[in-house]
Amino acid sequence: MNKKQVKNILINQADRRKTIFNITCVIILISIISLAMWIIYFNEGKTKYVHYNEYSDIDYQVFLKENQFFNNDFLTNKNSYVASLINYLTAKFKYNLTLDKENVDYHYSYRIEAETIVKEKDMDKPLYHSSDILLKEKNKKGNLNKINIQEDIKIDYNHYNQITKTFIQTYGLDNTESILNINMYVDIINSCDDLEQTPNKESVITLSIPLTTKTVGIDISDNLINDNGIMLCQMTTNRNIFLILGVIFSIIDIILTIYIIKYYFETLSLENLYEREMKKILNRYSSYIQQINSDFNFEGYQILKVNTFEDMLEIRDTVKQPILMKENDNKTGAYFIIPTNTKILYVFRIKVGDVK
Repeated sequence: MNKKQVKNILINQADRRKTIFNITCVIILISIISLAMWIIYFNEGKTKYVHYNEYSDIDYQVFLKENQFFNNDFLTNKNSYVASLINYLTAKFKYNLTLDKENVDYHYSYRIEAETIVKEKDMDKPLYHSSDILLKEKNKKGNLNKINIQEDIKIDYNHYNQITKTFIQTYGLDNTESILNINMYVDIINSCDDLEQTPNKESVITLSIPLTTKTVGIDISDNLINDNGIMLCQMTTNRNIFLILGVIFSIIDIILTIYIIKYYFETLSLENLYEREMKKILNRYSSYIQQINSDFNFEGYQILKVNTFEDMLEIRDTVKQPILMKENDNKTGAYFIIPTNTKILYVFRIKVGDVK
């Protein structure tokens, strides 16, 4: 084999190794991307916990009938009031909810009702109960991390006060107390309540006004969670995108893997076959072989060619001499020899092109 052929072999070997290395790197990179897409897809499908804070406030004013004591038409929420001077009230209901994450799908509804209750003092069960709708239910959707609700309501105090007075007088009741509750109900329904089958929490903000009393002190109350409430929610990211990308990259990964395996075997050249055969011999029989660094001097020997390396092993066992090996500098050929005291030299040669 001339120098030009050897040079071409070395160039082809280098190109083949480079191609295999580059495609393998691409396969690893695509595998990582594909795995990331699948992990994101399955994680996005999981139910997530979203923390939230609620806040409410009611600002009200009490408008007065004409009288000789007050210059203003109304009094603020810093007062108590004479019942007979009350004409009507206005109340501004405020509700705020803040989530600790964005892109959370939910819808919410709210309404305002007037609840009139008459009961015996120190008793929980009412003698009389009625409910009126002051603001019909409103339904809205959102995915922002904030909800802000603000509604103004006019309250006809004298209407509800007269109803309770009539009820008490008609049935001759005493030792009773009456109250008018103006309730704002807020219902937040998150995107995965149905899946988890968890009951929705309805928030209630209440303005409580005593009835059938000579003076009126108004109270405000609510059942809100003001610190770190938790609800289960599904994030609104389109996880199907990650599913599609995961499938695409997985298919590309499989195609490239099949290609590189096919390329590896199809490009196994004569020199690759030689290299594999040499490795097989050295791995299996290294304990029987002694490599020499310089060329062997064949002068004076009768040379007998041996067809297989297995035959060399049998000869070695017979003549009790070591197997010597010398490979050329270009790694394209090698010979194995067994010299004897009778000047017979057994030779097995292997070179590129011999291995099938």
